[in-house]
Amino acid sequence: MAETPLLHHSTDPFADGEHNGHDPAAPSSDVATCGADGGIPVVDFDVLVNGSADRRARAIRDLGRACEDWGFFMVVNHGVPEELKEATMEACRELFSLPEEEKAGYLEAGPMDPVRIGTGFFSVVDGVRYWRDYLKMFVHPELHCPAKPPKLRDVAAEYSAKTRGLLLVLAKAISESLGLDGGRIPEAMDLESCFQILVANHYPPCSGPPGDAGLGMPAHSDHGFLTLLFQNGVDGLQVERDGRWGLAKPLPGAFFVIAGDQLEIVSNGRYKGALHRAVVGGERARMSVVSMISPCLDTVVEPVPELVPDGRGLEFRGVRYRDYMEHQQSNKLDGKGALDIARVKRDIAAQPEN
Repeated sequence: MAETPLLHHSTDPFADGEHNGHDPAAPSSDVATCGADGGIPVVDFDVLVNGSADRRARAIRDLGRACEDWGFFMVVNHGVPEELKEATMEACRELFSLPEEEKAGYLEAGPMDPVRIGTGFFSVVDGVRYWRDYLKMFVHPELHCPAKPPKLRDVAAEYSAKTRGLLLVLAKAISESLGLDGGRIPEAMDLESCFQILVANHYPPCSGPPGDAGLGMPAHSDHGFLTLLFQNGVDGLQVERDGRWGLAKPLPGAFFVIAGDQLEIVSNGRYKGALHRAVVGGERARMSVVSMISPCLDTVVEPVPELVPDGRGLEFRGVRYRDYMEHQQSNKLDGKGALDIARVKRDIAAQPEN
């Protein structure tokens, strides 16, 4: 019997979705739909953990191609119970439905406060209100959580622990895919003491004309290392690849995994943080839950020397993660512009005189 492929690809997944350079969400006719059959790589987590040596080696190679070509993939057979995912989503839904006065203490929080509730990315800086309500909680190394709803704390603690374990295994596999020891990348970023955020997003229904779409979150890459995302069955996540946008369609039960800026830095640009955005449209509200792991806040993230032989071709300088996160979170989202503070500036060689 032929083996099920560990990872699926398509040569031109976004055939119709050209990126026109403007951030507002494109009409659906201008954005291709992509899922496992449309090119998004799919990684079988069980193979990474329990597969035979040959299958696991192939899965590691395929994972590396997914990080290099996409910075984005789906993970299946991950072992996180559906009941836990649903309980997390429901607890967050209850929080969003609370009266404003019960959330007021978190509405004016700044980008580095451990609990933040609001609308928009950081509206004091942006000056723009996106169609999005959100909850952000720092959950590791210490769990921070609103008092209400009461069940949120226990659910968030269990969910963050489960997803943190999953992401740490993926981090080791990604390290191996770079030709390094499995512990090299986690060690370089002190992931054993990792900083973890849990985010819940609520995108309201769009009351505009049929087929119209609005912007829930502008195009951006994530400031962390790896992001794990699932949604409530309503699509809206779009990913850019080769300059074109595609609407990401998940497999049942799968997580999306999104590479962040710190993976791009530590790999010296070999793996790219994925540019993505969220759109709203249609009669149903969309919810997503995000678990992100990042380096320890005081870790200086820089390319591992093994990936920069003799120091030649260095793409990024070292930046303390706390400083990077604060910079990205305190400014208007601008695609992948936050990376500029870490990018090595090269002098343009003087042109010879005529």
